[in-house]
Amino acid sequence: MPARLFVDTNIWLYALVPDIDDPKHVVAADLVLGLTRPLINSQVIREASSNLLKKTNIAEARLRAIIQDWYRDCEIHPSNVAQHVLASKLRERYAFSYWDSLIVAAALDAGCDMLFSEDMQHGQNIDGRLMITNPFFDRV
Repeated sequence: MPARLFVDTNIWLYALVPDIDDPKHVVAADLVLGLTRPLINSQVIREASSNLLKKTNIAEARLRAIIQDWYRDCEIHPSNVAQHVLASKLRERYAFSYWDSLIVAAALDAGCDMLFSEDMQHGQNIDGRLMITNPFFDRV
């Protein structure tokens, strides 16, 4: 069975904002383009959309196309009460931020093996089930 991979908002933002002079853009774009049906949740869509609107002045038509691409090319894992309870437990155990705990909980709930994120500790193993991987670690 292939690995189940969750991609956090920050990786999508680096991939979607074209800047060939930024090595993080190149790494992130290569990563997401090379994945087959990565997992995300609606939090990733909301955060990325909000940041694209605020920071890049993206046209609404382009944003709609990106959202449609996510729904076509990614597995969207729905939120549920168990994730929110798990997120609370993760905050207590690992001292994650509120938003990061929700992402980790969603990845765990979806049965993911790996979470690509820049925001958390590279190589951290969560409950022996989920590895946090910073794709920029030792690359930029």
